[in-house]
Amino acid sequence: MVSLKTFIHKKTWIFSFLAFVFSLNAFAQQMSKTYYASLSEGVKLYESPSEQANVLTTVTYGSKVTVNNSDVGKLAMLGNSAVINGARTYWMKVTHNNVKGYLIKDNLATIQPPKENTDKLSDWLKQFAQPFANKWESGKISESLSESEYDNYISRQIFQNGMLLTVTSGYDVNSSESVQIPNTNVFAVYNLIQHIGSFKSVFKLNTVLHEGTSSFKDSEGNEYKWEVLYREGEKIEDKILQSVAITWNNGNNNTLKISTLGNDIVVFYETTL
Repeated sequence: MVSLKTFIHKKTWIFSFLAFVFSLNAFAQQMSKTYYASLSEGVKLYESPSEQANVLTTVTYGSKVTVNNSDVGKLAMLGNSAVINGARTYWMKVTHNNVKGYLIKDNLATIQPPKENTDKLSDWLKQFAQPFANKWESGKISESLSESEYDNYISRQIFQNGMLLTVTSGYDVNSSESVQIPNTNVFAVYNLIQHIGSFKSVFKLNTVLHEGTSSFKDSEGNEYKWEVLYREGEKIEDKILQSVAITWNNGNNNTLKISTLGNDIVVFYETTL
């Protein structure tokens, strides 16, 4: 049997590997010019950067908008900001189907949202991400790395858009998946993860990200514990969503966590007996 110390050491090594890989892929940290609507009800496109402005149209879930980076910088400097769940975000000037207007940044994602039939994190990546070639010495990360130790299987895949998938299974855990995503934030990823089939019923239990610890029960009496952490922004009245962790037991112990790792966001899901 593997000791707890060995198990913790292995997990620490995995996340150290994630951070190392992304330090080699600085290109992925650059701001994307293409964004996607991440709310299931769609994202409103306003005539000016205000929720009191005229609504020009609604960008449907998963649809693309394009943004001019220079406009983003100008708007941020002018202080055209909004507050969602107590956290400060900004407006972005975008174009959608030849219509120009303003959207709230945290209602957009730099990566494609999951399709309706997406069941797992790994299924989501397969929908749009292409792997790298398999030679470290060429300056490209290995297409996949796998190892078997103590009856555990670990596989890792880095993709051309800078995302990294790690999947484990075996003796220590029934299964776990983690995805590291560059150039985004916890709130945007939180909106995306809600559309993955394995998590839809979980997110329906709690629709507001109140800071601190909260507990909810489903129709079968299973308890779900939410831990939401914010940190202070540049201004004392601003808050930035730092992490969301959800744990529950429905026959298995489940952990789902969305958190920051340097400039990236990591989504980690694990289920154990």
